[in-house]
Amino acid sequence: MRATAGKIGMLAVALVLLSALALGLMLMLSGCGSVPGARTLAAAPTHLPATSPSTPAATPAPAPTATLPSPTATTPAVPLLTGVSADIRSVQAAEQVPVAPVRIRVEALGIDMGIEAVGLGDSGGMGLPKNPAIAAWYKFGPSPASVVGATVIAAHVDSLEYDVGPFSRLATAPAGTEIVLSLADGGERRYRVASVELVLKPDVPWPAIFDRTGPARLTLVTCGGEFDYTARRYLSNVIVSAMPVP
Repeated sequence: MRATAGKIGMLAVALVLLSALALGLMLMLSGCGSVPGARTLAAAPTHLPATSPSTPAATPAPAPTATLPSPTATTPAVPLLTGVSADIRSVQAAEQVPVAPVRIRVEALGIDMGIEAVGLGDSGGMGLPKNPAIAAWYKFGPSPASVVGATVIAAHVDSLEYDVGPFSRLATAPAGTEIVLSLADGGERRYRVASVELVLKPDVPWPAIFDRTGPARLTLVTCGGEFDYTARRYLSNVIVSAMPVP
């Protein structure tokens, strides 16, 4: 009986030890025990960052404006009699309907020429007839009927094809010489020469020549002065200013 009791006691002790060992294994497997290095591992991100830390975020492009600038009103192109721009920016002269000049006469100089109304030529300058015996009136500027501004009439001084033109005599016009313009409406306008200038082409005051302000006047323009045989052109312009005869 004692032996049996002793075996039963030993069996009970063994059961207690087995129970304790099983409990310890369960605790370790359930994560309650610490795992070396576990606290230093970071969880994997659930999404990628929008931008890399080393790359700055791109600046968004500005949104376009709702409206575009209104276009500016166009004006007649600026004539280039000798490759120099004449700054013509004002509106058409004061008269309602420009009265075109059709003929110019300077009796003292033997000048009697027809006049064509012109705009701009292919080169961007004031279009001039090839024949130096025909003058040109810049139709986008004042006409002889204008109460303000300069009426501009120009012509070639000469031509290899047509020879020397009548405007070649303008350089010798004395002050007070009478100029008569015949108009398309049958009327006439008379002027007297106020000044004659010979100006190097780079120095010609084109804005003043094509001026649409100030007193009404007549401006005649042609080439003159020394001839550059290399460039095949005159180096100066002859500019005649004339005032209306009351």
